[in-house]
Amino acid sequence: MANLATRSSRLMLVACLSLGTLVATTFCIAEPAALAAKPAKKKRGKFAGHGVKQGKLRTEPLARPSGWVHVTHPGLHEEVKVNIYKADGSLDESALAALDSVFRCRRTKETRAVDPRLYEVLSMIYDHFGQRPVQLASGFRYQRNEGSRHFHASAMDVTVKGVSYRDMYAFASTLDRGGMGIGQYPRDGFVHIDFRAPGEPSYRWTDTGSKKGASGRLPSRMFKKRSTRPST
Repeated sequence: MANLATRSSRLMLVACLSLGTLVATTFCIAEPAALAAKPAKKKRGKFAGHGVKQGKLRTEPLARPSGWVHVTHPGLHEEVKVNIYKADGSLDESALAALDSVFRCRRTKETRAVDPRLYEVLSMIYDHFGQRPVQLASGFRYQRNEGSRHFHASAMDVTVKGVSYRDMYAFASTLDRGGMGIGQYPRDGFVHIDFRAPGEPSYRWTDTGSKKGASGRLPSRMFKKRSTRPST
């Protein structure tokens, strides 16, 4: 009887050891497969910027553009072609108003008086690149990041069909006599152009797709809190 109990105990021990070996072997085989199944990490975009030394800025006066501006806004499905100058050379307020409407905030529909210097730069771009329509990706934005020049209606993101963003960036940089911000966005293919706040130096940058600060583009919280939209 004792021998039978001893033999049963040995059989159970062998069975347990065998089962443990099987589990361990299965785990060792499955582990590499689990590691191989992990997806590769996506590369994040980078932002690189720098100030512009005074000696690198334009010193000669800018030539007066034709005044013609042809802007399309795919997001709004709108298009405007006007001359920003009157016959006497002064700015045409009705033409500026038409452009302001196309430059309005896409999300909140707010319209602001855009810095007219941007429209003169637009006319220079239009003239330089064979009077091709300039496509507007973003103008005024009534957004949470109030430090953005878009919020102050002093910035635009633009492209020209058939013209590389590098060529646009290079040309826009030649127009800077001080106080301009110019950035290139390779992934989106547009160039950002703005006029800095008074006293701020010129700045250049390249953004390869970083989403840092993207939440600042959402509509300003003021827009939701106020019963009526801000006056224009």
